[in-house]
Amino acid sequence: MMFRTAALAIFFAATTTTVEGGFCKDWEGFEFDMGPTECRSRNVLRAIRKAFGERPNVTNKCRGGAKRNDIPALFDVANEAEAIEMIEDLCEDALLEAAKDLGEESWDQMLGEDDLELFFQGDGYLNKETGNFKNDISAFNKKGGDETFIYIGEDPTKNDHYPTTEESYNTGEKIKNFFNDHSKTKYMKAPTNNFECAHNTAMCCWHRDRQYLDNNGNCNHRDCANQNPGDNTDLCWTETSEGVFPYPGDETEKDLHCHGLSWSGDSDDINTLAKWNSLFYVSLYDHMYKRGYVESVTNDEKIMGSQPMCGCIEDMAPVARADCSEVVGKASYKARFDPETQTLKIEKVDNSFELEFQACEGYKYVEDFDQTDYANNPNSDLLKDQDNDLAGFVYRQWLEGKIDDAQVDGVDDVLVGYYKPEIKNDDDLREQACQEAFEETFPDLAYEEKEIEVETNNIDA
Repeated sequence: MMFRTAALAIFFAATTTTVEGGFCKDWEGFEFDMGPTECRSRNVLRAIRKAFGERPNVTNKCRGGAKRNDIPALFDVANEAEAIEMIEDLCEDALLEAAKDLGEESWDQMLGEDDLELFFQGDGYLNKETGNFKNDISAFNKKGGDETFIYIGEDPTKNDHYPTTEESYNTGEKIKNFFNDHSKTKYMKAPTNNFECAHNTAMCCWHRDRQYLDNNGNCNHRDCANQNPGDNTDLCWTETSEGVFPYPGDETEKDLHCHGLSWSGDSDDINTLAKWNSLFYVSLYDHMYKRGYVESVTNDEKIMGSQPMCGCIEDMAPVARADCSEVVGKASYKARFDPETQTLKIEKVDNSFELEFQACEGYKYVEDFDQTDYANNPNSDLLKDQDNDLAGFVYRQWLEGKIDDAQVDGVDDVLVGYYKPEIKNDDDLREQACQEAFEETFPDLAYEEKEIEVETNNIDA
């Protein structure tokens, strides 16, 4: 039996002898292109197998075939499984190399530094005015068309309900054009000096919706004064020199909306390189220009304290949770056989790199599943997707070793539902998370709203 096994091994070695260079096929001149979503091991292997099946120049018997012979040899590895890993690494390396092609861009094409300071504080004309940055003509027609509106068109300065000022409209056009022409092809600089975030995380929280007919928030064409954004969180409490002010329920806070971004300390990480692009997208484009969300939570006279509309997470009051954005990169690629190294190279196509904004891809928090567990089993069945959730993205970054324990601690001090992924779509559970966090932080205080005197200041057109 042992003799037969040895004989089979000798026979297999003899019948899988390859041509010079370790290949069954002559790969000289082999190359192919891949688009922005195509640099994947399955696509590369498919191209190799197709070319291998068309090999007219193989003159010897080569029973190892593409899987056992040419595919490993093309990547200088032992087997196809290792080739798959190598391909993914080569695609990632090519993408990171392409990411270096981008230069830098400032914010001053849209707003000067003084206006940006006011904007991020929740002040200035962009925050204080009411009216649209853009009009969707089909939305007018759905709301009654000519029977409801005198003006129906693309220019919001002509709207008969809450016409927009020229100043707001012109800035909105700059923001739209910047998004289309610059935000995806240049890395943006920090907008102000207020974003040196100790925990690698920033967040915006809004309490007012200034734009109607955009299918977001509570502002409508007949009543857009003091209307709220879409609700996705709960304000837990604020702190001032006068004490702590809890906000149980939603009678005072009404509907609030929070959305954040987080990044690593890795200077080669695309999401880190583009963190200020992400801040632009979250604050000026996606929420203000597209949805009309403006003003800090504490701009509401009924809510005590003062915080920026957008700032480092350590500068924000505790909330239940927040949505989240990240930036990924995409590029085109060329794969080619390198006769010098006798391997298949995967390289970026020059000037093809572009940034892409997307909802964060994170994980639901799993108790006792730590960085060591993740390193040993990154595809564990215990990990479930928790997308568009700032806590879920921070947890993923921590598992990947991109942020440290102290940074996570700073985040969960503000996102009190960090360890409770189930609160994402449940308002009652969000309220419960706020109360539990308050009682743990202030065990001698009651989680009850304090009565304060306010002067109502309605915002009109």
